[in-house]
Amino acid sequence: MVGIKNNRRAQYTRQVIQDTVLSLLENKAINAITVTEVCKLSDINRSTFYRYYDDVYECVDSIETKFLESFDLDSVESPIQGMEMVLEEFYQHKILSNLVFVEGKTRLLEKLFETLGNNGPDVNAYQDAYLMAGMQSILKKWVKDGMKLTPHELTKVIVSIVFADDIQYLRPFMNQGIKR
Repeated sequence: MVGIKNNRRAQYTRQVIQDTVLSLLENKAINAITVTEVCKLSDINRSTFYRYYDDVYECVDSIETKFLESFDLDSVESPIQGMEMVLEEFYQHKILSNLVFVEGKTRLLEKLFETLGNNGPDVNAYQDAYLMAGMQSILKKWVKDGMKLTPHELTKVIVSIVFADDIQYLRPFMNQGIKR
């Protein structure tokens, strides 16, 4: 029904706009995507776009929020289970993985860390930055390689990297060469 907020037509239009933006993110940086281009590919008027979003960045933020709200976080027992849940969502909806590539213009990974880390201890800001950058690089490689690993397998890889399983042999040398 026209005039009713969130009616089926409005939901459909928002979804078409979001799908178009996600598809454009496959080959373009977010700052290179124009509202005109989105409208042309979505077959909508500019006024229709602006009825729902102020700009492409707000559209991406809306996609991220919807993505994060789709998780049943009450059922998550650990950050590792939460990570696997997120990877499974990317795996099932591959176009969402384009959000991983929106560097500096999306807070998706930051929001994920905040959401999944709520039950854990506060981490050092440097450690947090390190983990987010590493996670983004791993996700980029996973997507670029065609998501050949299952979400469960990738979760195991990430946990192994975070706990430095492959470089534990360096631990005895840690204090050598570090001057205070």
